[in-house]
Amino acid sequence: MKILKNYLYNMSYQILLLIVPLISMPYVSRVLGPNGLGEYSYTNSIMSYFILFGTLGFTLYGSKEIAYIQASKYKRSQVFWEVTFLKIITTLLAFISLIVFLYFFKQYKILIIAQSVLLISVAFDVSWYFMGIEDFKKTVIRNIIVKIL
Repeated sequence: MKILKNYLYNMSYQILLLIVPLISMPYVSRVLGPNGLGEYSYTNSIMSYFILFGTLGFTLYGSKEIAYIQASKYKRSQVFWEVTFLKIITTLLAFISLIVFLYFFKQYKILIIAQSVLLISVAFDVSWYFMGIEDFKKTVIRNIIVKIL
């Protein structure tokens, strides 16, 4: 029963991921225009590299390790804090790298700084923990609220 519920939560989130762009992209395209949309996409692709460096696969690794030791609350807590600490360190290194990058890359500096909030949010994302304990409800509901906002 739990697997079915987790599947339905995950499926509903995947459907939302398909529907939200269909609703929001025409509005965003009209407001930003072709140049603004292109600038946003370009700076977002740059920011994606720093986010990738900040996460370094900790989401998958953390959820796998938590799922492996579900029974022991002490070990689960220990793994949680170890992964969180490492994630904060790598995100901090990615943020420092971003600052160095911005020193040399002056074009679209304001847009990249505005999108740096995404990099900061990576350090505090613990959805991998809830995936590891197989509680998709919290993760999906949080992600739905963030997507809608």
